[in-house]
Amino acid sequence: MTPDIFTRVLLGVFGVFVCLFLIAPMLILLPLSFTEPRNMQWPPVGFSVRWYEAVLTSSDWRHRVVASLQVGIGSAALATILGLLAALGLVRGRFCGKRVALAVLLSPLVIPTVVIAIGMFFVWALGWSIGPVKVGGGLIGTVPGLILAHAVLNLPLPIVMIMAALVTVDRNLERAAAIMGSSPVVVFWRVTVPLIYTGILFGFVFAFLGSWDEYIVASFLTSAQVTTIPVGLFSDVKGSIDPSGAAVSMLLLVMSSLVLGLMLLRGRRQLLGESV
Repeated sequence: MTPDIFTRVLLGVFGVFVCLFLIAPMLILLPLSFTEPRNMQWPPVGFSVRWYEAVLTSSDWRHRVVASLQVGIGSAALATILGLLAALGLVRGRFCGKRVALAVLLSPLVIPTVVIAIGMFFVWALGWSIGPVKVGGGLIGTVPGLILAHAVLNLPLPIVMIMAALVTVDRNLERAAAIMGSSPVVVFWRVTVPLIYTGILFGFVFAFLGSWDEYIVASFLTSAQVTTIPVGLFSDVKGSIDPSGAAVSMLLLVMSSLVLGLMLLRGRRQLLGESV
């Protein structure tokens, strides 16, 4: 066996072990979600869909799903709009301190989430006064408060996606549209946005998934009236050991996988269309 073949085989084996390590929790949760007894135990005993029926017919879980969808869609839309504006300024703008501005905007990626959650809790609960202007206050346990918090937390995702799309845009196309008499707004909507549409869409989807799966910040800002799926799931798992938690986890996994699969399929089709 030549050194090149040995290296490839070794990397392949290592890759298989890494994949197995990553999917091991899912391989355990799947049979547990179909188990028959009221208590989770390994190996699973029997086969039943009762826990999926219990989750789908529960009013508590319906309220959590609605709240998570409201927060996820609202925060993703807000983060995408702000990320688009920030990306345009960072890619097209010429000003001092651009790197500092980029570092500040991307800071939620490196700052510990619990630190952000504590700061948001005090601002959202008590408010922060800047002269006559007061920010926050009274937003604990509200959908708008969670939307604002998750938009701040997931803002770096649309910024990175849209910046990556913007740097590939041929500025000559925009200049040609401007020469033909189009206003800057028309050039932006009719030329720039279609060219960076995939980046905007991917930014929205990843911001939504980030909100859909977020627990730490949500645990500081939710209440008994407004609870997201991850917070409710953690609370139920701590309070009971029935397999409904495994069923909810699998439903979340299926939804996230479907969204990512559709996005990857769309991106692949676009790449094939461009190559043709």
